[in-house]
This record gives sequence, structure tokens and C-alpha cells, in this order.
Amino acid sequence: MDRDLLITGAFLHDIGKIYELSYGRSFSYTTRGQLLGHMIIELEMLHGKIAVVNRTLPVPFPEDLKNLVEHLIISHHGQYEFGSPKLPMFPEALMLHYLDDLDSKMESMRAHFAREADTEWTSYNPSLGRTLLNSGKVMQKTAVRPAASAAAAGDATAEKS
Repeated sequence: MDRDLLITGAFLHDIGKIYELSYGRSFSYTTRGQLLGHMIIELEMLHGKIAVVNRTLPVPFPEDLKNLVEHLIISHHGQYEFGSPKLPMFPEALMLHYLDDLDSKMESMRAHFAREADTEWTSYNPSLGRTLLNSGKVMQKTAVRPAASAAAAGDATAEKS
């Protein structure tokens, strides 16, 4: 696994969203974003930066690296039904997809816990297809408190004497 390639994909895979989305009182799509989507916008951005590199450096940007970065961008949704025009075809692309998917799922959990902050078990989460247990709330109940721990240690010492 090439860490630099994976990190490049992590930085670039959603950068087109800055032109795909607009923000007023809430998020909405720009006309360009609605027509092209962030992946096409990202490819255009990448090609523009590569053109600058090729004009300013004595050695052109490597074509093979360009192909890999383009594939990271267009395959990061991981499945055709999720909008990827191509499936991830090399290790860094597959890893990027799963990291992006994991980030999305964890954000769905975090937001659901925030909406239902007073309960251990949430209502059904449609994006994850299940109810959720807030393990942080469970762990808070089972954590040993320092004062209780000191008292218990004192009781144990008294019992030994």
C-alpha cells in the first residue's frame, strides 16, 4: 500500500464539493454541481493543477500517477449504485472507498446519538438499517469512579486487618 497515494486520494476525493454545493441557510446544489457532480468537478480541478505543474516544472507530471489519482476520485463511492463510474481496482482505491464509507457511517451514528442524547438505545436508523446502542452511555454507567474506588480500597484494607 502506498501511503502517499492513499493520502492524496483522501485529500482530493471530495474537494469538488466546494463547487458542487452552496450554502445559504442550508446546503443545496449549485447548477454546476447538479449537472456534473463533484467527481467530474474534481477531475477538472486535478487536470487544471497538472497543467500548471507541466507548464512550470521541467519534468511533466507522470501519466501513470495521473491515472491512479483520477481512479481514486472516480471510484471512491465504491459501487455503481452509489454513483461510482468505476469500481475500486487497486489497493489504495479500495481502502479509500472503505475509509470514506466508514466515515459516513460513523457520522450517521454520531448524529443519531446527538439527536437522541437521553437514551442508551436509539430509534431505528434508516441509513444503517438498525437501532443503535450508545456504548458511551453504557460505559459511563459501568466505569469505576475514583471516590468509589478509594472507598472500596479502604474497605478491603479494613477487612484484611
